[in-house]
Amino acid sequence: MRTVLSRLISDSAKQNSNLYVLSGDHGYALFDEVRKTCPDQFINAGVSEQAMIGYASGMTKVGLRTIIYGLSSFIPVRVLEQIKLDLCLTGRPAIILGDGAGVVYTTLGSSHQCAEDIACLRAVANISIYSPCDRYELETCFEEALKADHPVYIRIGKSDRPVVHTAKPAQSGVHQVNQGAGSIALVATGSMASIAQEIGKKLGLSVFSISRIKPFKDLSAFKSYSHLMVVEEHSKYGGLFSTISELVTQDLTSKIKLTSFSLEEHFAHKCGSYQYALSEHQMSDLDLMKRIQARLLELGNVSR
Repeated sequence: MRTVLSRLISDSAKQNSNLYVLSGDHGYALFDEVRKTCPDQFINAGVSEQAMIGYASGMTKVGLRTIIYGLSSFIPVRVLEQIKLDLCLTGRPAIILGDGAGVVYTTLGSSHQCAEDIACLRAVANISIYSPCDRYELETCFEEALKADHPVYIRIGKSDRPVVHTAKPAQSGVHQVNQGAGSIALVATGSMASIAQEIGKKLGLSVFSISRIKPFKDLSAFKSYSHLMVVEEHSKYGGLFSTISELVTQDLTSKIKLTSFSLEEHFAHKCGSYQYALSEHQMSDLDLMKRIQARLLELGNVSR
């Protein structure tokens, strides 16, 4: 996914001389191509993320377009106020790339892990939030972000999981990525969509990948299901589970029940592999399979 992201960034810069890429001293090899082909359109702002948002806002004000890159624990979390006031309040169309979302940077400890970025931004007005699961969804989300007339956040998690799609979706939103039997479905976003698809195939469950978290206003894709199991590498507070819960409770005709599989409410205890970091939240691939099977049994799906 990072290879595709690098190409999307460099291609966009080559096609639009008014587009500038800003990094808070992160990314490194990700920007090799844009530095080679459009060196004057790449700015390393250094470890000054708050100021970088201000730079992007000012540049956008005078007619330029900006892509802002950083680790999600810093962008957007460290710069929430600047995003709110410098970009969202003014409605300036910057693209914010938050890389390494979730616990992928496990070896760097809790300071570099991020379970709250979606929650932070969902409550801010005038911003869209994307959470692509693979290179195909990323392309769709990136293309939509380039056309947006307001700020956009693209959340990027673990980039080396197997792809979910076989082709680029026509638009962002709700994508069914496995057809199963019964009235229970797995609904995942970002890095969790791949393992959800794998589990769904093994257990005969329908699986949906959600590539756009905000706006997300329509439950019609789930009308034939009685229970949704929401899987996300994010806190259950303010993320995809919260988004769907809010829609379900506001729809007086909906009878959908929900189960959340998400990052637990604690910081990292130790450093280790990505799967180890997930296991601290009972969210490793093995943990998820066991927990989903146990939940199915609780729901009476003994045959599965």
